[in-house]
Amino acid sequence: MVFWKNEKDVEVYSPPGHEGTFNRRLVGIAEGIENVEVIIGEMEPGGLADPHLHKNIEQIMYILSGEMYAIIEGQEAKLSAGDIVWIPKEATHDIRNTGNENLRFVLIYSPQKER
Repeated sequence: MVFWKNEKDVEVYSPPGHEGTFNRRLVGIAEGIENVEVIIGEMEPGGLADPHLHKNIEQIMYILSGEMYAIIEGQEAKLSAGDIVWIPKEATHDIRNTGNENLRFVLIYSPQKER
């Protein structure tokens, strides 16, 4: 088993309920990791994630570049590179790229999100 990879070698997918979003699942069950999943995400200007929640999943987003507008449980914030966002289980959230460049972030789910 190999214990590393480069994000460029990982297949891109677009999650349901998201527009202009392209993710790469870096680490998860396929790598033998059972309780956490790490994704690198990219959202085009104007891209969005429709309001939704994850029933039994905690989510963390660390912004690498770009600008994000987030609404989590009614609380609103404009965020950018260096900011971190955490979304508890069952918290309704709505994420949008409000900048002029791609929003790039590290996304962590625990436990892993069902596919």
